Amino acid sequence: MIPKAERGQYDLVAAVRGYVAYLRDLTVRAQAGAPDFGVERARLIKAKADIAEMEAEGRRGELQPAEAVEAAWTAVLVRLRARLLVMPDRLAPLCHEETTIAGVRDQIRKAVREALDELAATPVVAADPDGTGAAGDGGTDGAGDPAAAAGADDQ
Repeated sequence: MIPKAERGQYDLVAAVRGYVAYLRDLTVRAQAGAPDFGVERARLIKAKADIAEMEAEGRRGELQPAEAVEAAWTAVLVRLRARLLVMPDRLAPLCHEETTIAGVRDQIRKAVREALDELAATPVVAADPDGTGAAGDGGTDGAGDPAAAAGADDQ
């Protein structure tokens, strides 16, 4: 607040101090989270626009429910896990026959590449909320059960 000395005249030092105090109060209110209605209204409008955009993307099929995406990723990772867990048993005899470190490295690299190629070739279909595939094919190609890939170690 700027004090007024006389009609049309101001005390310079008091006016500057009052203005500085006013600016400090604004800063304190802004840091304390005092609502700025213009900013809050802009946030509300942006949030409503984001919701409308997500609903439109969902109707166009560009947006999948989080549960369906999680189920698809779980199926992919279960399949990868199963493939990785059998690698030691499959590679042990092959690596035992190798006479050089380079040969062992090549065997391991080949097995990893095969696993990655198989994973890349696997079609991933997001499951509907009722558990069937998007095309109604009955699931995610047999990899939808996480317990199916769990071995004796239950991992």
